[in-house]
Amino acid sequence: MRFRFTVIAGLLALIVLLLGRQFLDRFRAPKGLAERPVTQQVDPAAAAIPSAVQSGGIPSLLAPAWVARNKSGIVALEKGDFKAAAEHFAACLAERPDEVIFAHNLAETYARWATSIHTGDLFDRKRSIELLEEALQLHPERLELADLLARYERSEEAEDGFYNRETLHFQLAFDLTREELQADVETLVEVLENAYQEYGEWFVTRPADHSQPIRVVIYTQEGFSQVTRVGAWAGGIYDGTIRVPVTDLSRELPRVLGVLRHELLHAFVHVAGGASVPGWLNEGLAQWLENGRAGPDALGLERARKSMGGAQPFPLERLNGSLASWTDPKEVERAYAQSLLFVAYLEENFGADLLHEMIQSCAQGKTPHATFKSRVALDLDSILPDVFQ
Repeated sequence: MRFRFTVIAGLLALIVLLLGRQFLDRFRAPKGLAERPVTQQVDPAAAAIPSAVQSGGIPSLLAPAWVARNKSGIVALEKGDFKAAAEHFAACLAERPDEVIFAHNLAETYARWATSIHTGDLFDRKRSIELLEEALQLHPERLELADLLARYERSEEAEDGFYNRETLHFQLAFDLTREELQADVETLVEVLENAYQEYGEWFVTRPADHSQPIRVVIYTQEGFSQVTRVGAWAGGIYDGTIRVPVTDLSRELPRVLGVLRHELLHAFVHVAGGASVPGWLNEGLAQWLENGRAGPDALGLERARKSMGGAQPFPLERLNGSLASWTDPKEVERAYAQSLLFVAYLEENFGADLLHEMIQSCAQGKTPHATFKSRVALDLDSILPDVFQ
């Protein structure tokens, strides 16, 4: 009897111990602090894609101060108060240096802060570089931040000593020692400001309305290639900054003016539709509007058809992303021609308002395909044969 009683008592004690441990575990801070990811895109070229920002999943009545402060940091970060967010996350990390989430949240804050400074009206690339270096020390696995840091450093080197010409909506940067630029720089400013007003009426939203003057940098061809690392076929690029190579502005003025209008259009598309606007719509609309709201003339469309060379059009899915990474000049030429012809067909047959709606729907998480089908009751891909017979 004593042996049996002892066994039963031992089992009861073990059960009580296990239940007590489960009860305590419910109120212990989990190592991962995983609750809900919070993401925000901060770079139009997707050079730096924010990672998850996480808070704890601990009952509020028993949450330690460092968990509450982490949540306060997330609130500040989503409001764009980077200084306050950094103070909260740094305090959390100082108190709990073993929690990787705090290091990652602080790194995310520095990354967003860096891109905000680099693209905003308080442009300061050196400070952006310092913040990215700190972010990488905290989260070295984020290779996209390493790439962004390298691009900022290349820009800093290529633009060393550049003069900044401030206008109403732009910050134009160029090498003041290049006398051939000085004679026509006011023409560039006038064209940019006129295009800004024109596009603003079409999109009903403007980048500078968000306190972000648009930075425009004029490089030599060598400097442009050094910074952007895109193919030699590119006449310009928009990655949050409009970047254009110029050898002799007086001789290239018509081309440069068209490139500036083209790249400026990308800035408006990004504000109106966000980063998810497909490449074919973005590039097609930029070509369609670069010479004015009337669109390309018959000669321009004929040149685009000749560029297709009778080849079958690319599937729209292949043209969803940016063309900056394409390396085959012939394929790039075809892709641009196809984008222009497709957008011109949509405008002629369904109206410019539908193009505008397709862009705006991207900001609401809808695809242009879904918007087109809801308006026209047709699949967007199904009309490709009509455009490219």
